[in-house]
Amino acid sequence: MFKTTEHHELMGGPSGPDGIQFWSVVEHDIFWPWYYVQVVQDFGTELLRTMLMLSTTSELSGVALARTKTVWLEAAYIGTPGDINGTGAWRLEPLLEVLIYRDEDGAPVGVAHRTVQGKTYALGESLNNLRTSPERVFDAKLHLGPFEKS
Repeated sequence: MFKTTEHHELMGGPSGPDGIQFWSVVEHDIFWPWYYVQVVQDFGTELLRTMLMLSTTSELSGVALARTKTVWLEAAYIGTPGDINGTGAWRLEPLLEVLIYRDEDGAPVGVAHRTVQGKTYALGESLNNLRTSPERVFDAKLHLGPFEKS
């Protein structure tokens, strides 16, 4: 989750009809991994690149699955706090895949993040003790880049 204050709102006042608001500062107030993805929009004569900060695996999955011929993810990173990545400081690394582990009833009980550098950050129940196969909610090989144009 990210938070901010009215004091940090740019171009103050009510948001436009599309609901967009601009902020100069947002705070990530929990020490939990977050995702940073680069989105490309193809306008035919121009490519527009923007960045999204996402706080949940379901948001990451939704953005990855929303790819079209004109909008796609170009890069995905995981931001991890120092107690998770072992460095003592926040770290941003290219993301390779995200796996969700569920119990026998289908409830999510763990998540594993694999980075391009080969590191795995596992959160939740001990993933070795689970009997179900994981659900791959993000795979850089499948979800990054545009659809092939035919």
